[in-house]
Amino acid sequence: MAEFLHYFPQAFSCVNLVTLVLGVIVGLVLGATPGLSPTMAVALLVPFTFHMDATAGLILLGSVYTASVAGGAISAILIKIPGAPANIATLLDGYPMAQQGKAQSALNICFISSLIGGLFGMLVMILFTPPLAAVALEFGPSHMFWVAVFGITVMAGLASGSMAKGLIGGAFGLLISTIGYSPILGVPRFIFHDVLVGGVAIVPALIGLFAIPQVFSMAEKLNQGSIEHLAYKPERGVLLKTIVENLKMVKALSIGSVVGAIIGVIPGAGGQVAGLIAYDQTRKFSKNPESFGTGNPQGVAAAEAANNAMVGPSLIPLLTLSIPGSPTAAVLLGGLLIHGLFPGPDLFLNYPNVTYTFIGSMVLAQVGMCIFGILLSRYSYVVMRVSHLYMIAAVSVLAVYGTYSVQNSFDDVIVMFCLGTLMYVGSKFGFSAAPVVLGIILGPIAEDNFLKGKLIADTDVGMFTYFFVDRINIIVIVLCLVSIAYSIYSEVRMHRRQKSGRPAEDSGGAPNLVKKWDASAALVVLAASAGLYASLSLIKNPRAIIFPRIIILVVGALAVLLLVQTLLLRLSTAGKHPAPVKEKAAFPWGPVLLVLIAMLLYLAMLQNVGFYLSTFLFFTGLVFALAGKPVCLPKGIKMTGSAFAFTAVLFILFNTLLKVQMPRGIFL
Repeated sequence: MAEFLHYFPQAFSCVNLVTLVLGVIVGLVLGATPGLSPTMAVALLVPFTFHMDATAGLILLGSVYTASVAGGAISAILIKIPGAPANIATLLDGYPMAQQGKAQSALNICFISSLIGGLFGMLVMILFTPPLAAVALEFGPSHMFWVAVFGITVMAGLASGSMAKGLIGGAFGLLISTIGYSPILGVPRFIFHDVLVGGVAIVPALIGLFAIPQVFSMAEKLNQGSIEHLAYKPERGVLLKTIVENLKMVKALSIGSVVGAIIGVIPGAGGQVAGLIAYDQTRKFSKNPESFGTGNPQGVAAAEAANNAMVGPSLIPLLTLSIPGSPTAAVLLGGLLIHGLFPGPDLFLNYPNVTYTFIGSMVLAQVGMCIFGILLSRYSYVVMRVSHLYMIAAVSVLAVYGTYSVQNSFDDVIVMFCLGTLMYVGSKFGFSAAPVVLGIILGPIAEDNFLKGKLIADTDVGMFTYFFVDRINIIVIVLCLVSIAYSIYSEVRMHRRQKSGRPAEDSGGAPNLVKKWDASAALVVLAASAGLYASLSLIKNPRAIIFPRIIILVVGALAVLLLVQTLLLRLSTAGKHPAPVKEKAAFPWGPVLLVLIAMLLYLAMLQNVGFYLSTFLFFTGLVFALAGKPVCLPKGIKMTGSAFAFTAVLFILFNTLLKVQMPRGIFL
């Protein structure tokens, strides 16, 4: 601590402060762009540090890392598309707040909570680096497997109203993560088409599962002659109110900060796991858990405090043991090596000025992120007032561009679109995207560590002893059981409220447990599970099918559970309440089918006429088609031209930075 205070003033030098401010601003912008994760944001800035001083270069990378984690919440709150996996939990309550006209409050709560959690994480990093590094070394394959399982149990609470649906969605995500070649055994699995050879990457899945259903949902809300957009209510004194509100959310901030710091130390877990676990635990300890998911500020505070509290501790294994605690930390490791700095205990002894100045700048970056983030939130009305007419086209283009920029692969775009369409259909049956994404993220962690642990156990003490007999294993297993038990308790309590005839508002606006198509959905899932189980016979390596077989069997059991649960609930409520009057649901198939056809044409044009020309045709054609009335065309032409021109300039800047070569490269 004394050495940190000695070198901390060096972070305030003119060069370091300018570098810090630029890094924070760039990090916020990149983080808010769907598809550009903190890892990619830091990787993009690494070449800019080649000719910089080692201290300034690390400050740039560290400030971008810090700001991009929080910046992803901007798109999550305003357009329901998380900028990065770490912001998945933020949109669960952040977007409902935006729908209620509280976007500025949600963003302010987000950045203030990020500051509190980030400072807590940095304090943990400064004070407890040596002992926490020793704790991180104790986590072996069995412990990491149970940590992933604990994250999987959180899925049960992420689907509103049904634990079975949440677990089915999560298990579906786990299955998606097994597509492609096994990273350990090198065996192909579930490659039913050439586009699946490379597997399903996290970013394309994240964009597809959140962005595409959102596009179709916005198309549903389009009425002839009346284009809806999110409400915006100017809030006077909102900053002071949100500061006071944050100070009252001690429990949510404490849970988020502690969970984030703990998860950050564990190598490989990441901010997405921290945010979701903190959100789930805050909901469980709340007096009104049903309000989560409907615009509860505590959900935003807990999630953002956690994913920023993770930043500092995730660097502990890197700086002390040369073990990156997260993918972004692995990129930072490259930044260190470029400047001839080798992480480890000697780093603090041989280069204390660089190391402690870098840590001090990370503290300042948390403050800068909060200040500039709050300034940006004042202009959230610009996004809020954009009509769905233009948001549909803009979000579609962003989804395609963000997906392609990850690996320069058009196959990722196709996978993104297919997953998004399936998720939109699944949402009609009451399934949520959050458990699916969490399953995709945790799948490789769970499978890799399970296979590694099995290899170790088979040559040593056996499976049971290795996976179940150990204090860390026992602690995490107990947490898993408690999480499942609480999810069951919450569902039973919600069911009792409905049986007593209480209105939906009394249960936080949660949907009915018994839905019309639940039985049909269960049968479809059961049939799909049987088909996938039969396809396992095509995989010759028995070790490669252990994990997928377990998941498929679990999915089948959950489908049976959902079917039985649906039938029992229908029988228990039959005749006790008057049957509701059936109304014909006016589902707007026209706009949805129009958007679907336009997106399919857009994907086809990308491979033949290039990115900019096909984007222009898609953007203008879709807007005019959805506008519906010729009277709107003169104004529509002007607004569409301005919107596309701004979008084109934005993409040119990003293309220069990312060096993305879209299909055929025409007009690029």
